[in-house]
Amino acid sequence: GINYPKGGVGQIAQKLAQGLEVHGGQIRYKAPVRRILEERGRAVGVELASGEKLFARTIISNATRWDTFERLWPGSLPRAERQWQKRYQQSPSFLSLHLGVRAEALAGECHCHHILLEDWDQMEAEQGTLFVSVPTLLDPDLAPPGRHIVHAFTPSWMSTWQGLNPSQYQIQKQQAADRLIRRLEALWPQLGSHIELKEIGTPRTHRRFLSRSNGTYGPIPSRDPWGLLGMPFNRTAIPNLYCVGDSTFPGQGLNAVAFSGFACAHRVAADLV
Repeated sequence: GINYPKGGVGQIAQKLAQGLEVHGGQIRYKAPVRRILEERGRAVGVELASGEKLFARTIISNATRWDTFERLWPGSLPRAERQWQKRYQQSPSFLSLHLGVRAEALAGECHCHHILLEDWDQMEAEQGTLFVSVPTLLDPDLAPPGRHIVHAFTPSWMSTWQGLNPSQYQIQKQQAADRLIRRLEALWPQLGSHIELKEIGTPRTHRRFLSRSNGTYGPIPSRDPWGLLGMPFNRTAIPNLYCVGDSTFPGQGLNAVAFSGFACAHRVAADLV
């Protein structure tokens, strides 16, 4: 019941990027946006961190709505966004562990996904539920011969990682990785002795490299069970400014975000006609 693109999910973004370039588009990498440019209440372009300004008829933000309207948009927070923020709150980020291990560590394993939860009372707690994926069981070419990739991730809040100096931060990351490995040894008892590569990311990692407020995975209902019913579509209260991604309908996840991109392209094309 699960389909993977061969070569990893990153292939989806790479193919879309190639498609944009084939049709005359240009993609700027390592070019973070400092702010959205505004004239008389309308979005007219963006200013990059380098100071370069780019102007366009349509501006599309794939940042979270918190980042879009509280960090990038220079004007006041629109009423519709204030209402949205009452209905939705930021979900936690993740503590992510990527391991490269010798294949004998997973001898006999045939299931790509696992969920570890030792205590039901801790299901929503910091680092409570542990999600595990072994993509090389489906796509062996992702790793060298005789090796597997183990990806484990668990919810984690930014507050757990604040106020640490660089040394304290590295120590806490290592301690967290060791705890996750011990938990994974409930599935594969010899895992720790077969690790050849280990990388760990925290909410601070997600915030830094993905430019997401608090490294959040996206919005979740705050009080009332609005679910998808309260998720906005691609238009915003700012003329010429559209949003795309997990802060728009239909929400979080690869399939949902891809749909929001398709819907946004259709909406923009219809509005430009």
